[in-house]
Amino acid sequence: MVTLKGGRQGHQSLAVVWLSWMMIVLSQQRLSAFTITKNGNNNFEVSVDGVTVFHHTEASPMLFLGKGDTNFIESKGNFRVEEYVTSRLPLSRVEMNQNCNSGPTCQIKLSATGNEYIEFRMTESEGHSLVLDFLNVSVTFERVWLRLVAEPDERVYGGGEQFSYFNLRGRDYPIWTREQGVGRNKSTLTTFYSDHDSGAGGDYHTTYFPQPTFLSSRKYYFHHSGSNYAVLDFSHDDFHEVHVLGVPGRVYVTGASQPAALVSQLTSVLGRQPTLPDWVYTGAILGIQGGTQKMLDYIQQADDYSIPVSGVWIQDWVGRITTSFGRRLFWDWHWNQEQYPDLPAQITRLKERGIRVLAYINPYLNFLGDLFKVADANGYFVKNSTNQTFVNDFGEFYCDVIKKNMIEFGFGGWMADFGEYLPTNGVYFHSGQTAEELHNEWPVLWAKLNREAVEESGKLGDVMFWMRAGYSGTGNYSTVMWAGDQNVDFSLSDGIASTVPAALSMGVSGVGLTHFDIGGFTTFAAFTPPLVRTEQCLLRSAEMAVFTPVFRTHEGNQPTASVQYYSSDGTLRKFARLARMFASLQNYRRHVVNLTATTGLPAQRPLFLHYPSDPQSYDVTYQYMFGPDLMVAPVYLPDLESWDVYLPPDPETTWVFLWNESKTSSGGETVKVESVLGRPPAFYRKSSAFIDDFRQLASEHLIDLPAYIPPQPAGPDSGRVACVAARAMTGPWQILLAVVIFAFSRF
Repeated sequence: MVTLKGGRQGHQSLAVVWLSWMMIVLSQQRLSAFTITKNGNNNFEVSVDGVTVFHHTEASPMLFLGKGDTNFIESKGNFRVEEYVTSRLPLSRVEMNQNCNSGPTCQIKLSATGNEYIEFRMTESEGHSLVLDFLNVSVTFERVWLRLVAEPDERVYGGGEQFSYFNLRGRDYPIWTREQGVGRNKSTLTTFYSDHDSGAGGDYHTTYFPQPTFLSSRKYYFHHSGSNYAVLDFSHDDFHEVHVLGVPGRVYVTGASQPAALVSQLTSVLGRQPTLPDWVYTGAILGIQGGTQKMLDYIQQADDYSIPVSGVWIQDWVGRITTSFGRRLFWDWHWNQEQYPDLPAQITRLKERGIRVLAYINPYLNFLGDLFKVADANGYFVKNSTNQTFVNDFGEFYCDVIKKNMIEFGFGGWMADFGEYLPTNGVYFHSGQTAEELHNEWPVLWAKLNREAVEESGKLGDVMFWMRAGYSGTGNYSTVMWAGDQNVDFSLSDGIASTVPAALSMGVSGVGLTHFDIGGFTTFAAFTPPLVRTEQCLLRSAEMAVFTPVFRTHEGNQPTASVQYYSSDGTLRKFARLARMFASLQNYRRHVVNLTATTGLPAQRPLFLHYPSDPQSYDVTYQYMFGPDLMVAPVYLPDLESWDVYLPPDPETTWVFLWNESKTSSGGETVKVESVLGRPPAFYRKSSAFIDDFRQLASEHLIDLPAYIPPQPAGPDSGRVACVAARAMTGPWQILLAVVIFAFSRF
């Protein structure tokens, strides 16, 4: 055997003590070196922290080389990946460098019977237990499979943002950023209709934010640094397999005795999100539109109902264009004075009241707009094989629009939408990368551009932008993520419930601040039965948002068809109460976000990060810890007034039911609690420094009014099915693939 070594003042003071303690605990967690054990000429094992991660034998090698065809078929950001493997060659023979006998670096060559081989180096560096670099790969092959040891009862988490499953075992997960799909379950009618309309139905694995990273219940994490198409395959009992198209990037494997230490270490490498602006914690961000006067009317209405408002989000600030699909946003990113007269003055006045005005942008341009003409004249766009501006449904661009037209204009933040649509057919980049190589990296570059605009304007900590698309490294740039376009229903695969595993999987992948559209987004009023938002769906979603970093509404893609927070007097009163509950947690929320920024531990945490010795905590998908002291069990099914909550054993404290302090538990049990609408099931730790805040939240009196049932949907968008697969989708008019060469010079 050869071992290679490798809020308030009281709250603030208590929070500082807790943070200092947490930093000490995490710093003391051992990130161990790796160990190679040779068992004969062609057999060896690699372990980290005593856990075997690679096991190579002639009969079951750790690496395979292959050939095949991979096609990416795209329609409006929905990619269908077709793979046909023509050969797969096991690399059974081992040649191990003499350095492997003394460390800390080991170079190994695995080969087949001919000249097919892979040469790689293993070392401990950059704070990782094991770093694997691929040095040489046979040029006649263009894909690699890497196997890791698995155990039948092992759990695996991560993969970026995964909406359907938190534990990834039993399935494979393609790593390719794209639209998440509408329905995302091939057995549902919603998915069937969406697939039939535009191939937009999606599946359990489709996501805006994939990442070739996973955390194992065996106490290690795996991360692949490349951006090529890959597949994480967890469908086998005795091994995991990572399939990479092209030459693999660097592989990191790190072990530690506690899962929290693994997540903290991962974020120290991938980057951590900054703290959010303080104004975000003070109330709701209302998603509204329709012009200056309507914006002011909604704010006055919020005042009348005592809704604490931190911001108003006006995605139609650029105006609209009429297409065959109806009224859509005009993607030319500057203020439309006809739509929003006197907006600069109103932004100033509202900011004095503590209310920010927020906007919308995406990385595409309408070819009828002024910005397209400027960008095209300067040669900023991607070119096709004939050196002409590439025209497709969607594209990318960069100029100083964000700084000049948004930050200097006075906006307090914006939705930085899309980033998944980069096509792979005939696109050329000055960097020399192919579109397939750059596709997954594209949303990272989009995030970096937004972050640079904020930092160069000196507004980090004051401006917040939120994104849905991502890949490895996005968390280093985006201030906060959001979960994209959920259906306005209670479905597990694509409804409000799906935002919970999405947040948890993203958190263990290293991105700890995210949120969602309250009530969902995607609406199909023309379905039978209609897919429209009910009051119950809106309010159950808002209950969940109380225990997240950001509380933001969205009218959805068919606003007149769905219940809005302003639809009725009763809905307004119920929503106002939930918004006040959110605001009452601002001291605790600030503490939680500060922890995420300093330690990398996510705001919404899987139970096993705090209770790693409790086996049942590894199997909980739809509960989470919001920070260190709150256990949240959102009600994600309709028409239920009681709910089961699992409480892990906690020898240091007692669990206290938020809505009835006489109901307590020492943990290690599932308890049934009342879950009437307006009282989301939650427990707090009795030892928390924030008990006064939790009690203030619980003091909001329940509003017992009949549910609002809207009239039959009516209006120009009520029966339209098209354009629901993407937010603010354009019509058939051309959008130009606007990739700014200048932007690449900055990276």
